[in-house]
Amino acid sequence: MRYDVLLADDDDSVRLVLSKALTRAGHTVKATDNADTLVKWATSGIGDIVLTDVMMGGYEVFERLPELSKHRSGMPVIIISANNTVNTALKSGQHKVFEYVPKPFDLNDVTEAVGRAGKTVSSRIRLPKAELTKLSMIGRSAAMQPVYRAVSRFASGDLPVLIRGAVGTGKDLVAQLLHDSGARRSRPFLRTHDFSSVSLTLQKVNGGDLYVDEVAELSADQQVALLSLMTECEQMSPSSTRPRVISSTRKDLLGRVEAGKFRDDLLYRINVAEIHIPPLSERDRDTYELAEIFLSNVSGGGHRRFAVEALDILHRHEWTGNVRELENLVRRLSVLYSDNVITKDMVLSEISHKADPAKVREQAEKLDGLLHEACSKLLDSEIENENMSVYKQAVSWIEKPLIRGALKQTGGNQIRAAEKLGIHRNTLRTRLSSLNIS
Repeated sequence: MRYDVLLADDDDSVRLVLSKALTRAGHTVKATDNADTLVKWATSGIGDIVLTDVMMGGYEVFERLPELSKHRSGMPVIIISANNTVNTALKSGQHKVFEYVPKPFDLNDVTEAVGRAGKTVSSRIRLPKAELTKLSMIGRSAAMQPVYRAVSRFASGDLPVLIRGAVGTGKDLVAQLLHDSGARRSRPFLRTHDFSSVSLTLQKVNGGDLYVDEVAELSADQQVALLSLMTECEQMSPSSTRPRVISSTRKDLLGRVEAGKFRDDLLYRINVAEIHIPPLSERDRDTYELAEIFLSNVSGGGHRRFAVEALDILHRHEWTGNVRELENLVRRLSVLYSDNVITKDMVLSEISHKADPAKVREQAEKLDGLLHEACSKLLDSEIENENMSVYKQAVSWIEKPLIRGALKQTGGNQIRAAEKLGIHRNTLRTRLSSLNIS
């Protein structure tokens, strides 16, 4: 993805080299040789990411970061410096710098750091909040792009569409979007499970879209009736008022067919075009944008917002109810707290209320049992890789998800991830490379 990078360095050659490298990587660069101009640009709303040297004109850029943070909270700052002392690293941490890249640097390290920083702002940079609230679906994660492409392909078509997704992922929203974005938008969008009278149903839908939510729950009689309706529709001319059937489910329809609970001939009729909606856990940083938009909607578009740390907590939480659960929590927070800023403690307080101690204990015991079983099997088996000991093999099982978890919690910030893990940043970079973690 392309980002607008604000570059500050008083060395002309460094600015030139970095500008060219970042431009080749697809970004736009606005460069200056002083911190005053850099902060002026950023505080006026220009740019997505700051890439700056520490010392310029005899002054440290750290002196200006509080002002930048005040006006552009959450804007990632990447520090590059030839003054590679512990003080520089410590100040980077104190000012919540996204990443610290010592000079001399590798250009790939800088461009990769910009890419990682971009993941923390991609949900905020393309449209003002007022425009985002007008969108039917929110989120720019890679996982959602196939959904958007499928909607664009199927919206104006005649093919029956099956929407799959876990509870709370937005199946109803996708169904409505398919209707509103297609040629049938001026005709009815009929949501029903009653197909007992084919002629009456056809009259009601009148060439529009017939939506059957949770199609897996249809009774045997309802399945027969829907099958009859679809057979009737197939005999109608496409140029006439032939309706389209859109259905959705969170269940495994093929498994229900094998269990004798769903007709296979109906499954093949409704599952011509398919859209799979990913769970919120797979949608990268969409949680940030969704939470902010939900808060704006429930607050009437006011100036209420989440603290960055609060958004981080929401991002790390396991949303078993997906987007719907997140929206409900935001609505509850907006009612319980009248503050303009929803803090980390407020979010933690509400999330902790939902935790079932018995369930947490049960999950911990289950995990402990699985680990014991896996280690016992490992000790009793032969290691395929003769260069890896039993101990190293066991450690490798948890190292990769542990590092990924630390990076997720810190928004991809390697300095903060290394601190959380209690290892040196260089050690983390080595492990990222050896474990092929991007």
